[in-house]
Amino acid sequence: MTYEGMNQKWRERSLFAVFVTALVTQNAIAIPYVARNGPESVKDFFVGDIMKTTPGRFAMVDLLFVVIAFHLWAFGEAKRLRIMPWWFASVVLTFGVGIATAIPFFFLARERAMRR
Repeated sequence: MTYEGMNQKWRERSLFAVFVTALVTQNAIAIPYVARNGPESVKDFFVGDIMKTTPGRFAMVDLLFVVIAFHLWAFGEAKRLRIMPWWFASVVLTFGVGIATAIPFFFLARERAMRR
C-alpha cells in the first residue's frame, strides 16, 4: 500500500471515529434532557436560555455562521463529487444532532468519494 493510500485510510478511520464519538456524545446529552423535559424542550437547544446572555448569543451567532459557511462549501463539493444525498444527510444531521456530527460525517463521505 502506498503512503497516500495509508494516509487516506487513516483519515477515513479518524473521521469515522470523530463522527461516531460526536453522535454518541451529543445524543447522550440531548436525549435524556428531552426525555426529562418533554418533546417541546427540543427548542431549548436552538432558542433556549443560551440566548439570554451576551456570551450565549455570541456563541449561537458564531455557530450559525459556521453552519452556513460549511454547508455552502459542502454543497459545492457534493455537486462536484456527485454525492448530493450525503450533503443532504449532513444538513439533516446538523439540525437533528449537531454540526459537530455533521462535519465529520460529510468529510468522511467526501474522502470516500475522492477515493473512487
